[in-house]
Amino acid sequence: MSGGTPRTDGPTELVETDDGELIERLSGATATLLLVWLIGVGALSTLLAAWTFVWIVTGARLGLDALFGGFGIYTSLAGSAGPCVLWLAGRAQGHTLPWFIVTAAKIALVMVAMVVAIFVLGLLVMAGALPGSGALAAGAVMVVMALMLSVIWAAATWGADRWIARARVSDTA
Repeated sequence: MSGGTPRTDGPTELVETDDGELIERLSGATATLLLVWLIGVGALSTLLAAWTFVWIVTGARLGLDALFGGFGIYTSLAGSAGPCVLWLAGRAQGHTLPWFIVTAAKIALVMVAMVVAIFVLGLLVMAGALPGSGALAAGAVMVVMALMLSVIWAAATWGADRWIARARVSDTA
Protein backbone atom coordinates (compact mmCIF):
# COMPACT_ATOMS: atom_id res chain seq x y z
CA MET A 1 0.00 0.00 0.00
CA SER A 2 1.22 3.46 -0.72
CA GLY A 3 -0.27 6.67 0.65
CA GLY A 4 -2.86 4.80 2.74
CA THR A 5 -4.76 3.35 -0.25
CA PRO A 6 -4.90 -0.36 -1.02
CA ARG A 7 -3.01 -1.59 -4.08
CA THR A 8 -5.23 -2.77 -6.89
CA ASP A 9 -2.63 -4.85 -8.73
CA GLY A 10 -1.74 -7.39 -6.02
CA PRO A 11 -3.02 -10.93 -5.53
CA THR A 12 -5.63 -9.70 -3.08
CA GLU A 13 -7.75 -6.61 -2.76
CA LEU A 14 -9.74 -4.91 -0.01
CA VAL A 15 -13.45 -4.58 -0.68
CA GLU A 16 -16.18 -3.04 1.39
CA THR A 17 -19.11 -5.20 2.43
CA ASP A 18 -22.71 -3.98 2.67
CA ASP A 19 -22.07 -3.41 6.39
CA GLY A 20 -19.14 -1.10 5.62
CA GLU A 21 -16.56 -3.62 6.83
CA LEU A 22 -13.38 -4.03 4.78
CA ILE A 23 -12.52 -7.60 3.85
CA GLU A 24 -9.65 -9.00 1.85
CA ARG A 25 -10.35 -11.25 -1.13
CA LEU A 26 -8.50 -12.52 -4.15
CA SER A 27 -8.23 -10.07 -6.99
CA GLY A 28 -10.01 -10.99 -10.22
CA ALA A 29 -6.77 -11.80 -12.03
CA THR A 30 -5.47 -13.98 -9.19
CA ALA A 31 -8.78 -15.80 -8.84
CA THR A 32 -8.89 -16.48 -12.58
CA LEU A 33 -5.31 -17.73 -12.67
CA LEU A 34 -5.92 -19.90 -9.61
CA LEU A 35 -9.09 -21.39 -11.07
CA VAL A 36 -7.39 -22.19 -14.39
CA TRP A 37 -4.48 -23.78 -12.50
CA LEU A 38 -6.64 -25.90 -10.20
CA ILE A 39 -9.05 -27.00 -12.93
CA GLY A 40 -6.17 -27.79 -15.28
CA VAL A 41 -4.27 -29.85 -12.73
CA GLY A 42 -7.40 -31.70 -11.66
CA ALA A 43 -8.73 -32.33 -15.15
CA LEU A 44 -5.45 -33.43 -16.74
CA SER A 45 -4.35 -35.63 -13.84
CA THR A 46 -7.76 -37.30 -13.67
CA LEU A 47 -7.81 -37.92 -17.42
CA LEU A 48 -4.40 -39.54 -17.18
CA ALA A 49 -5.57 -41.63 -14.22
CA ALA A 50 -8.74 -42.70 -16.06
CA TRP A 51 -6.73 -43.65 -19.14
CA THR A 52 -4.32 -45.67 -16.97
CA PHE A 53 -7.17 -47.26 -14.99
CA VAL A 54 -8.95 -48.47 -18.12
CA TRP A 55 -5.66 -49.78 -19.50
CA ILE A 56 -4.81 -51.66 -16.27
CA VAL A 57 -8.29 -53.11 -15.75
CA THR A 58 -9.32 -53.94 -19.33
CA GLY A 59 -6.03 -53.98 -21.24
CA ALA A 60 -7.51 -51.55 -23.78
CA ARG A 61 -6.07 -48.10 -24.36
CA LEU A 62 -8.51 -45.26 -24.76
CA GLY A 63 -8.18 -43.31 -27.96
CA LEU A 64 -8.45 -39.60 -28.57
CA ASP A 65 -12.14 -40.01 -29.36
CA ALA A 66 -12.79 -41.20 -25.78
CA LEU A 67 -10.52 -38.64 -24.14
CA PHE A 68 -11.99 -35.72 -26.08
CA GLY A 69 -15.54 -37.10 -26.20
CA GLY A 70 -18.19 -37.42 -23.53
CA PHE A 71 -16.11 -39.74 -21.35
CA GLY A 72 -13.18 -37.33 -21.29
CA ILE A 73 -15.28 -34.23 -20.71
CA TYR A 74 -17.17 -35.71 -17.77
CA THR A 75 -14.02 -37.26 -16.32
CA SER A 76 -12.25 -33.89 -16.57
CA LEU A 77 -15.13 -32.06 -14.92
CA ALA A 78 -15.25 -34.53 -12.06
CA GLY A 79 -11.49 -34.45 -11.62
CA SER A 80 -11.29 -30.68 -11.60
CA ALA A 81 -13.56 -30.64 -8.56
CA GLY A 82 -10.90 -32.28 -6.37
CA PRO A 83 -8.31 -29.47 -6.30
CA CYS A 84 -11.03 -26.80 -6.22
CA VAL A 85 -12.67 -28.34 -3.14
CA LEU A 86 -9.22 -28.74 -1.57
CA TRP A 87 -8.49 -25.05 -2.16
CA LEU A 88 -11.77 -24.06 -0.53
CA ALA A 89 -11.01 -26.28 2.47
CA GLY A 90 -7.53 -24.94 3.13
CA ARG A 91 -7.10 -21.58 1.49
CA ALA A 92 -5.08 -18.90 3.19
CA GLN A 93 -5.04 -20.63 6.55
CA GLY A 94 -1.35 -21.45 6.59
CA HIS A 95 -1.80 -25.24 6.43
CA THR A 96 1.23 -27.41 5.86
CA LEU A 97 1.85 -29.69 2.91
CA PRO A 98 1.04 -32.81 5.00
CA TRP A 99 -2.35 -31.27 5.89
CA PHE A 100 -3.04 -30.71 2.18
CA ILE A 101 -1.96 -34.29 1.37
CA VAL A 102 -4.22 -35.85 4.03
CA THR A 103 -7.18 -33.63 3.11
CA ALA A 104 -6.69 -34.29 -0.62
CA ALA A 105 -6.64 -38.04 0.10
CA LYS A 106 -9.92 -37.74 2.00
CA ILE A 107 -11.50 -35.81 -0.87
CA ALA A 108 -10.22 -38.31 -3.45
CA LEU A 109 -11.51 -41.27 -1.44
CA VAL A 110 -14.94 -39.66 -1.11
CA MET A 111 -14.95 -39.17 -4.89
CA VAL A 112 -14.04 -42.86 -5.39
CA ALA A 113 -16.77 -43.90 -2.98
CA MET A 114 -19.31 -41.86 -4.96
CA VAL A 115 -18.21 -43.46 -8.25
CA VAL A 116 -18.35 -46.96 -6.76
CA ALA A 117 -21.77 -46.31 -5.19
CA ILE A 118 -23.17 -45.05 -8.49
CA PHE A 119 -21.70 -48.05 -10.31
CA VAL A 120 -23.08 -50.58 -7.81
CA LEU A 121 -26.51 -48.93 -7.67
CA GLY A 122 -26.62 -48.72 -11.46
CA LEU A 123 -25.72 -52.38 -11.77
CA LEU A 124 -28.35 -53.32 -9.20
CA VAL A 125 -31.07 -51.32 -10.93
CA MET A 126 -30.14 -52.19 -14.52
CA ALA A 127 -29.08 -55.83 -14.14
CA GLY A 128 -30.41 -56.82 -10.73
CA ALA A 129 -26.98 -58.12 -9.74
CA LEU A 130 -23.94 -57.18 -7.73
CA PRO A 131 -20.52 -56.71 -9.32
CA GLY A 132 -18.33 -59.78 -9.73
CA SER A 133 -15.10 -60.61 -7.93
CA GLY A 134 -13.01 -58.64 -10.43
CA ALA A 135 -14.76 -55.48 -9.30
CA LEU A 136 -12.97 -55.66 -5.96
CA ALA A 137 -9.58 -55.64 -7.69
CA ALA A 138 -10.71 -52.79 -9.95
CA GLY A 139 -11.90 -50.89 -6.89
CA ALA A 140 -8.52 -51.40 -5.20
CA VAL A 141 -6.76 -50.07 -8.30
CA MET A 142 -9.09 -47.08 -8.26
CA VAL A 143 -8.31 -46.35 -4.60
CA VAL A 144 -4.54 -46.57 -5.17
CA MET A 145 -4.76 -44.29 -8.21
CA ALA A 146 -6.95 -41.81 -6.34
CA LEU A 147 -4.40 -41.65 -3.54
CA MET A 148 -1.62 -40.99 -6.06
CA LEU A 149 -3.75 -38.28 -7.67
CA SER A 150 -4.40 -36.71 -4.30
CA VAL A 151 -0.69 -36.09 -3.82
CA ILE A 152 -0.57 -34.20 -7.14
CA TRP A 153 -3.64 -32.18 -6.14
CA ALA A 154 -2.16 -31.44 -2.72
CA ALA A 155 1.17 -30.25 -4.12
CA ALA A 156 -0.50 -28.05 -6.73
CA THR A 157 -2.96 -26.53 -4.26
CA TRP A 158 -0.37 -26.03 -1.51
CA GLY A 159 1.97 -24.43 -4.05
CA ALA A 160 -0.74 -22.01 -5.16
CA ASP A 161 -1.61 -21.22 -1.55
CA ARG A 162 2.03 -20.51 -0.68
CA TRP A 163 2.48 -18.37 -3.83
CA ILE A 164 -0.52 -16.22 -2.94
CA ALA A 165 0.61 -15.92 0.68
CA ARG A 166 4.12 -14.83 -0.37
CA ALA A 167 2.80 -12.39 -2.97
CA ARG A 168 0.41 -10.93 -0.38
CA VAL A 169 3.20 -10.31 2.11
CA SER A 170 5.53 -8.79 -0.47
CA ASP A 171 2.74 -6.51 -1.79
CA THR A 172 1.86 -5.04 1.59
CA ALA A 173 5.45 -4.47 2.70
